[in-house]
Amino acid sequence: MLIKQVNTELLLEEIKTDGHAPLKFLCDNGEIYYCKHLPTLNKSEINCLAYEVVANYLLQQLEIPTPEIALVEVLEGTLIKKLIIKNRRLREGDVCFGSKEVKFAQELHAIQEIRTKTEFNKILNPTDIVKIALFDLWVNNVDRGRYFDDVGINYNLLINPVGSKQQILAFDNAFIFGGIDQIGIFNPKMGVDANNKLVNTPYYKSLIKHIDQKKFLDIVNNFIPLLPVNYDKSISNIVKELRKNWALTRNLDERIIALLSSREHIEHCKNIIIQSKR
Repeated sequence: MLIKQVNTELLLEEIKTDGHAPLKFLCDNGEIYYCKHLPTLNKSEINCLAYEVVANYLLQQLEIPTPEIALVEVLEGTLIKKLIIKNRRLREGDVCFGSKEVKFAQELHAIQEIRTKTEFNKILNPTDIVKIALFDLWVNNVDRGRYFDDVGINYNLLINPVGSKQQILAFDNAFIFGGIDQIGIFNPKMGVDANNKLVNTPYYKSLIKHIDQKKFLDIVNNFIPLLPVNYDKSISNIVKELRKNWALTRNLDERIIALLSSREHIEHCKNIIIQSKR
């Protein structure tokens, strides 16, 4: 996988979030990227940026819509300190993970649900919600579907207008592989926890109500065989490329491959998804 590389030209703003607080940069290819680096003293969190790149690769292979990405180098004179609060450790020359802006797309709100068949029919890719929920179990995404007392459920889904339809995109995948708490230790034997995941959210449940049982099972059964496909070489190459810029944990690619290729793990994920329709 050849990862696109761009340079910063102008800092527009720092986005207020509970996580990485991405910096919104205009870059030298004329595009806007939401850029993440290390917002805390915990240097191991740099692994979460690698998780983003791996997730983007896997989502593309599975044909699930997701924003384009790039590695973004911060050039001299492009950091405006007065605009930065959480990313004060960022320095010129650092390389960030960048997610390209999807113009006109909006984040799915915590209170949104699909209440009618008419609303369901407006979704361009409704079956992808099942695939994203299954993907999140497979990679153990501990952030999409997480509940926060102040803002409610964090969906990390974009709704992108395409003609008269609305397309669902998966974004912000920094906390796959168990997130910060499991850096350097995640493995297939840790099991699958469906709590605080997309599969148990009101939006997911309200949407799959409009998918009949047979079609639902077809979606799952056609998607599952795509998971144990041999991604080993590509993942190893991605991690090797990222090590040029980021100090990643030892054997990261081996851990990822072990988790993703575990048949027992995949079967457990499948069972959770199937139970979600009953």
